[in-house]
Amino acid sequence: MLSSTLDDLADAYSRVSAGNAVVFEQFHAFATLLERAQIPFLVIKGMDVLIRFYGIRGTRPLSDVDLLVHETDLVAIDKILTEAGYTGQIDGNPCYASPGNSLAFDIVTTLWYLDEQGLAELWANARPHVLHARTISLLAADDLLIHLTAYAVIHRSALTPAWEQDMRLLLMRESIDWTAVTRKARQYSLSIPLLYGLTHLRHRIPALPIPDAFLQAMTPVGCFENSLYRLLQRLVTDQPIPELGHLLIWLTRPTGKKWPWLYQTFFPSKTFLGYRYGAAATRAPLVTRCRRLIGLVWAMLILATRMVRRLLQWLLRAPA
Repeated sequence: MLSSTLDDLADAYSRVSAGNAVVFEQFHAFATLLERAQIPFLVIKGMDVLIRFYGIRGTRPLSDVDLLVHETDLVAIDKILTEAGYTGQIDGNPCYASPGNSLAFDIVTTLWYLDEQGLAELWANARPHVLHARTISLLAADDLLIHLTAYAVIHRSALTPAWEQDMRLLLMRESIDWTAVTRKARQYSLSIPLLYGLTHLRHRIPALPIPDAFLQAMTPVGCFENSLYRLLQRLVTDQPIPELGHLLIWLTRPTGKKWPWLYQTFFPSKTFLGYRYGAAATRAPLVTRCRRLIGLVWAMLILATRMVRRLLQWLLRAPA
């Protein structure tokens, strides 16, 4: 390997390591505040994966910290963080920037595909993990597999090399309860996204221990599931389509919950408007709602154009 390449790799590692050192320092300060108030939290997404699998701090970059908390603790958390100098950020959920370096702490009270029973089970199955003499809670291995795959396929609508690496480490280092994954995939209406994501992953890395029996259990049934699988094949690649995740979240909602979710999207609560638009939602709520509605309709038109373009590209590449 050329010395210049080695130097570039060393520089990249040093940058990532230095950045993550700041993230960990700020995370421990944040965790201390919540622990003093006896507020439980789960570490999710990138921070979870880095802590669990990578070990070496400079091998995976982090830009923020994602946490799951109980909804009943939100008021207390806001008071604690505000008094400690954290500033609220405009987002679709509670988000706070740490004092000094403005590291973002994204806080959610559920995962979009969970019902009350699923959320309670996720909390009950959380596993403890020791991090620098502090015991934190992480998702159980089967819940992490479901979340990483659903987040990539549905929310981000992109199967990236970074996701493939995270999943490779998960599947090689953790013991997966595939019976539980099968049950939860059906319970959360995630059978088709998991089938597509894990089929893609096994095609890319054939040595991964993904059971044939699991993939067979996820086989599409009926017109809707077969159509959804074909749609994912054509639209969810390593090249993301901006805003596609919103459509896929709606399409994968359980029967009977699609239209209530769509209504909440177009006519959200005052609490959501406050998180998403800040003070403007309080000063002029009607104007904020009208602007949001117009913006959503415009975004839908742009998304439809992007989807048609991608589908046409797929048709042109398809063998005759």
